[in-house]
Amino acid sequence: MSVADVVIGAVDWSRYLLLDGPATRFGQQLTEFIADGRPSERQRLWEMVENHVFVQDDIVSAAEPTISVLLASLIDERPENVRVAILDLLFHLVQAASYRDDEFGTRCLEEAAAGGWLLVREAVFGPAAFTEACLEVLDIISPECARFVRSDSRGMPGRRVGDQDS
Repeated sequence: MSVADVVIGAVDWSRYLLLDGPATRFGQQLTEFIADGRPSERQRLWEMVENHVFVQDDIVSAAEPTISVLLASLIDERPENVRVAILDLLFHLVQAASYRDDEFGTRCLEEAAAGGWLLVREAVFGPAAFTEACLEVLDIISPECARFVRSDSRGMPGRRVGDQDS
């Protein structure tokens, strides 16, 4: 069982909404979205979330626990294409939340910011392909962390941002 599975199982999805109705089965869809799916399935999996939990620059109530699930899913080993999809969905959710001027948008941004440390770890120590995706999310939820990660004088061991993976 993965960390994300635990988070998904702890959420009462029936309390949340998607654009097309109750989110009762959305936890199951997220389980499939973050699973080790073939790259050829990514479009179908993306369609399970796009226009359901977010649309253009807006989000619905199921976005809040979805942010927690996405962050938790980064703790577990996942194929690169799945991790990129997770980071892409996380970006869409926090970007839409940043456009809201209400308590819900603030809660979503705070939820994402609570996992900012994980995005810093991914940006600094993960494959170079994840660096920019993590920084795009950090730019929204924690600009200070994004600036710190981008700086050459951060003194962190390991790969510096901009270095190529071997």
